[in-house]
Amino acid sequence: MKYMITGGELRGESESIDAEEINRRVRFHQQKLDELLRARLRSGRAGLINVSVGLGPSRETVTVKNRGGSHLRVDGPFPETKELVGGFDIIDFDSLEEAIEYAKYPGAHESLVMEVRPIREFWWISQTSGQAASKVFMLTSVEDERAALSLPEIERTKLIRQHQGVGAEYVASRAMLDQEPGLWVGARLEVSKQAKTIRWKNGGRQVTDGPFAETKEVAGGFNLVACASIDEAITWANKLALRDGDAIEVRPVEGCWWVYHE
Repeated sequence: MKYMITGGELRGESESIDAEEINRRVRFHQQKLDELLRARLRSGRAGLINVSVGLGPSRETVTVKNRGGSHLRVDGPFPETKELVGGFDIIDFDSLEEAIEYAKYPGAHESLVMEVRPIREFWWISQTSGQAASKVFMLTSVEDERAALSLPEIERTKLIRQHQGVGAEYVASRAMLDQEPGLWVGARLEVSKQAKTIRWKNGGRQVTDGPFAETKEVAGGFNLVACASIDEAITWANKLALRDGDAIEVRPVEGCWWVYHE
């Protein structure tokens, strides 16, 4: 089963600490992934080992909202919370307990918050040959989860297929099948009540139920998209914001890599 392990950070914290501390935290994270990668390669484990994404500053984020069929552009991320998403990993684990043990990250800085959440669907297409002049953006689908769950299953499935159709349109428009560079990664998350949050408290890492941000709207899924600019990314966000009330957060990605072992 694939799990999304989201790293949360205090709003503004990355702007307040020096470059040496930021680099130390990045190296620590990369070390943990490297240890996992080496252990799994030695064991001969096949399949998706990990996708890792580091997000850009929240101040560079734009949220697109569908209001009565018109798309509104609002600067900033969708949740007004103390803690914000800083990046995430997608890793195959045999169980939720195994994912939680990994996400406890012994030795990490105390302000780090980790959310572990199962992934319902995951798909991607990537073409990197040729001259890749694009940047990568994360398009996060934001939803009122209670309203979304009240929809009939056939309607929820239809919405997922419509999002996948936007991905197919992206692939066709960039002629990726003719070896032009591009990237479209899509994921649909399980409901937020299945999430577990790990944060430092009372001298150790403690696990609690639910997502790290307690908001009316939650992330229901996301796409990673290679685009020439944030304006191009917003055009794809407009296509994903299909219904009145839909919102898509567009945020630059600072780093994106994955390892797949046959």
